[in-house]
Amino acid sequence: MIQADLKPSGPGTRARFAWQSVLLLRIAVVLKERFHIELQSQKPLFLALSVRLAKISFPALRETALVLEPGGGFDILPLGALRRLAEKGDCLILTLDPHLDLLSMQFGMPAPMRQLPLFPVRAIR
Repeated sequence: MIQADLKPSGPGTRARFAWQSVLLLRIAVVLKERFHIELQSQKPLFLALSVRLAKISFPALRETALVLEPGGGFDILPLGALRRLAEKGDCLILTLDPHLDLLSMQFGMPAPMRQLPLFPVRAIR
């Protein structure tokens, strides 16, 4: 269901996954293990979510949650906006910061990344 971003080139080589794919895999594990949701039925959700994540930067996902709505709809909302969800009715909320923290550490960043590091300005000729 969630494909490698770079498939193995031959025997003895490994597939490679972008951070978006790893985040999707982590979300899939939470849905399956904690909520006992059948993942095969969620294939359209994961396809749409992968398209959405491709358009969002890693730091922009900080302090957000994935909101899954009945019928397969979803949204990514700031944590501060979650109180307004009561008007919409039932939904499933997955906070993303714990997953982003783990990804930050696994990618070798010394602390959970809140902002991309700044770099010196150089003259362009």
